[in-house]
Amino acid sequence: MMESLDEHYTIPKRLKYWANKQPDSQAFVYVAKDKPKAVLTSKEIYDLSVQFGRRLSKLGVEPGSVVCSLIPDSPAALVAYFGILCAGCAVQNATIQMSDGTYLLRNLHKSKCRAIILSSSPDDQANRIISQHFNTVSGNYVTSKQLPHLKSVIYTNLNHGTELGFIWQEGIELTDNFYIEDVTVSANDVVVIMQTSGTTGVSKLIPLDHTYIGSIEKGFKSLSESMLALSPPISLFDQHNISWVLGLPFWYTMSGDRTILLDRRFKSEDGLDIRFVRDIIVQEKCQIAKLSVASCLELTKLIQRESSDHVTWPLNTVLLGGQPLKTNICTVIGTLTNTIYNLYGSTEMGLVSIKKIDQESGFEDFHTGSLMEMVNVKIVDEDLKDVPTGTYGHVLVNKPGICRHYVGDEDDLMKSKFTDDGWYLTNDYGCFTEKGELIIQGRFDDVIMRGMNYFHPSWIENIIRGCPGVAEVLVVKVPDEALLNEICACYIPEKGSDTCPQDVKNFCRMTFVSHDSNYKTACPKYFLQMESFPLNKNCKYDRKLLEKKATNLLNLL
Repeated sequence: MMESLDEHYTIPKRLKYWANKQPDSQAFVYVAKDKPKAVLTSKEIYDLSVQFGRRLSKLGVEPGSVVCSLIPDSPAALVAYFGILCAGCAVQNATIQMSDGTYLLRNLHKSKCRAIILSSSPDDQANRIISQHFNTVSGNYVTSKQLPHLKSVIYTNLNHGTELGFIWQEGIELTDNFYIEDVTVSANDVVVIMQTSGTTGVSKLIPLDHTYIGSIEKGFKSLSESMLALSPPISLFDQHNISWVLGLPFWYTMSGDRTILLDRRFKSEDGLDIRFVRDIIVQEKCQIAKLSVASCLELTKLIQRESSDHVTWPLNTVLLGGQPLKTNICTVIGTLTNTIYNLYGSTEMGLVSIKKIDQESGFEDFHTGSLMEMVNVKIVDEDLKDVPTGTYGHVLVNKPGICRHYVGDEDDLMKSKFTDDGWYLTNDYGCFTEKGELIIQGRFDDVIMRGMNYFHPSWIENIIRGCPGVAEVLVVKVPDEALLNEICACYIPEKGSDTCPQDVKNFCRMTFVSHDSNYKTACPKYFLQMESFPLNKNCKYDRKLLEKKATNLLNLL
């Protein structure tokens, strides 16, 4: 496990390395409830990715181009992901929050996206949104006034069976002398363009290169021997979507280990089935899992309720990231896993610190642990002056590989993220302990952190104001045991309107896109009708007081 590879190895070279070293070993296993699992070996994932890359190149998609896949996580999505990289192109990860495609089209325009991969099903949400902006379609070629750089579209038949089934224009064959292996890919080339959480509604686009992905490997190599000494073969269960940085498939490329993933072609209205997750971890003998905090707590309760003497629980290590942890996470130790590693960082920064949590180490609220190698952090006040140990303030980070620009950002917004002497302003609120460990309590501003996702109230409010009968709305956070916070929409109806909370809820469900996990959508969970909002001494709406009022009304204390 964690075999040391040359740091200059790019993702395509790593795929080829594992294909030669362990051709018949299972690389990726996709699972879905009541569906047969789909398995890709090391040789298959490399060969299929190279084939996809060759066909993409034959469409005229040149190295360095941006290609966006909007098909759900599945074997086809993974082949497309790696195939884009094999063609020397960059993957644009994209999610859809608004049912009319707002922000998605803007981001595709900003990245100068050259090709899009869609499901062939006309009922597919992404197909429905994007295809209405095609002016002409001829085979795999398109024209679009709204997306002038878009030249190609590749369809998959993933809703029609288990085959990979990419649909190519007649003539896109593998019979010429073009070798994708001849494409030059350097460590500084962009691998993937990630979306930020979209705290203002419009996500910013962050380019991650091969060097950035390599730095993740160094982070995992610093973990305790309790994880690195696991007996092969190693199997890892990853709950996360490929659109999130912790869901990127870098574990296999750096280790060659078997990864178990959720096949998201088959959506459930009820969200993730935690019993299914438990059964998969047991059946596939997964020693490591990348999970959300909510899933950890649910799994632990399920195991405690339905424990069986004849079943040996296999998990040794759980990797968590994306939200501050509370001491209730310690309840999973000894039942769900022996060890948790809490990872602190961001898409822009990469990995900053790691906290090991087990029976011996214990845990206190919001600890994120010790700094990674080559990472510097300081805590400052409003004037950017250092504060003493134990004092809370703004968290500043300085490390190699921090993102220095957003894709398509003409106003160079990234400049405002750095101090004059080069420190990155995280907007996080934290302090150092006497032991030198970092505590991160959350964000400074009004951003609502729900699970691993951040949502800014203002853009959600602007959308809800479009609901008939709503005069004014304020969106606030209320506490949630598993997700840290939930979103609550407090509204004042128009005079004479009979608009009730269910009406506003129905409007939001129609407007905001639903996801496989409820915490990913910007749609509020709670809706409260009010006669007025509390004001502060400056006669402005008092969000903090409204948060307390909403918490009391919902009995969430």
